[in-house]
Amino acid sequence: MKPSSIIICILSYLTGLGILLQWILLWTDIFLVEEKIPGFQNYFMSFQLADLWIIINAFLTGTFILLKNSKSTLFGISLGSAMIFFGLYSFLYDWRTKLLFDFSSGEIFGKFITLYNIIGGVLFIVYFSKSIKK
Repeated sequence: MKPSSIIICILSYLTGLGILLQWILLWTDIFLVEEKIPGFQNYFMSFQLADLWIIINAFLTGTFILLKNSKSTLFGISLGSAMIFFGLYSFLYDWRTKLLFDFSSGEIFGKFITLYNIIGGVLFIVYFSKSIKK
């Protein structure tokens, strides 16, 4: 397996595991969502199914890479697309609500996640688009 495939595989699994861990911490009240602006908790908690879609795609991408199965391309591009959508949606929400300019520790973490989703999503799409036969 090429080193780039190993890196993408690891990033894929870490993405899925990170999101899953976040929701476990939320559901067990270890991590609490602060109501920074009216409706923020509802906004944040509305991503459970969308995040599940990202988790499924992340695990399938990593698994198909390990199996050296070409289906990794389909799920990798789907993963990248979902991550970019989430990242851009989150960025525009922060922009419109002025949370983009809040640099408290929770918001800095949120900005990191937003940036990771945009950059990581582009990375997944670029990597897997190279394996599409012309």
